[in-house]
Amino acid sequence: MKIISSTKASWPIAVASVVAAALVAGCGSSVDGSASSARGYDGTTITVAGMGAKANMGSAEIGARARIERFNADQEIPGITIDYTEFVDDQANPATSLAEARRLVTSEQVFAIVGDVSQTNPAQYFAQQKVPYFGIGLEPSYCADKPSTDLWGFGYSGCLTPLDPEKLPDAFGLLRKYAAEKTGKESPTIALFSYDVESGRITTQYGETELAGAGFDVVFSKAMVPPPPVSDYTPYIQQLLKADGGDAPDVIQCYLGPDCVQIYALLQATGFQGIYAHSLWSDALVEPLAGSVTPIAWANPNDSTPAADQMRADIKAVEADQAIDIGVISGYFSAAMFIDALKKVAADGKDEITPEAVRDAASTMTFEIEGLVGPTRYPDASAVATGCRSVLESDGTRWQTVEEFTCLDDTFPSK
Repeated sequence: MKIISSTKASWPIAVASVVAAALVAGCGSSVDGSASSARGYDGTTITVAGMGAKANMGSAEIGARARIERFNADQEIPGITIDYTEFVDDQANPATSLAEARRLVTSEQVFAIVGDVSQTNPAQYFAQQKVPYFGIGLEPSYCADKPSTDLWGFGYSGCLTPLDPEKLPDAFGLLRKYAAEKTGKESPTIALFSYDVESGRITTQYGETELAGAGFDVVFSKAMVPPPPVSDYTPYIQQLLKADGGDAPDVIQCYLGPDCVQIYALLQATGFQGIYAHSLWSDALVEPLAGSVTPIAWANPNDSTPAADQMRADIKAVEADQAIDIGVISGYFSAAMFIDALKKVAADGKDEITPEAVRDAASTMTFEIEGLVGPTRYPDASAVATGCRSVLESDGTRWQTVEEFTCLDDTFPSK
């Protein structure tokens, strides 16, 4: 079976793949004093670390620590603690990612990467050194062309960035439902756009398939905006406002990064009354994005549910003033996923705990925090992301749930 091990990131720009090898293993002692060959595990403590660009999602460290501290405090596996040593800033640079990965494995003897938000994971090095990594899945090493148990990277929502997928998830069914209710149309018209780079063109192609499959009438689909900085958005605004046969479409879907905010402001200035959708869920953007909507792959963290309440309490215990953003979410969910895999292994005895065993457990497990995220079923999730989504709308002060968290099981053949 062909396994995708390229580290070409598709959010938001492409990066080169990195290949390296080293041969180092850690050792310690098990709880009964016998020798242990498991790197990063001495029989009582498991050492992990996170990695990614701190400037983008450094808050993943807070999320990972929050879930791990509860694991330790509650003694979820009696006699075992997890030591989260550090969050490495790889600066979204392939060379830095590789150098830091080598240091973490050889010097820090890490068992696994937890809270991985890197766009440039040295995937082949991690595989060679048997280092499982758990994270958001920002690059294609989390993906296989078909369901596989051979990967070392596990995303809490599955494969987000496939290079050549056979099928795509129903990522926009709830957005279509929301738009249909707002417009009174069964198939609202929609225009989508992205950056004019290779990854943007791929994203647009997949997005068109997903939106059409969900029931939208896709009237415009184009990778047209150059990477930042952009001096004048006027030509792109004009195209969007005439996308539906000379008129504005019912919905505009922005696949950009922060540029989505400026484009939204300009569309509002022209009098655009349609629905504006994007992926910039963040409390920091709730005011400038007032009136817009965002489909997210988890339930609203601000809602009062047992799982959301627990997560907020865990985060507050680590950093009282920490806002919940995508970095925090990614760290928390991926740490929860790692812990679930670890518990599966420990159920057969703590002497069975190794990086390889945790990887094997993760490759066939179903991850879920009930009512908050998942279920994400491996190995199927190695080839296609989960269709679990909610839709939130900004009222200018907070993100309100307009479509409750639901999992849609439909998939669509990729073009």
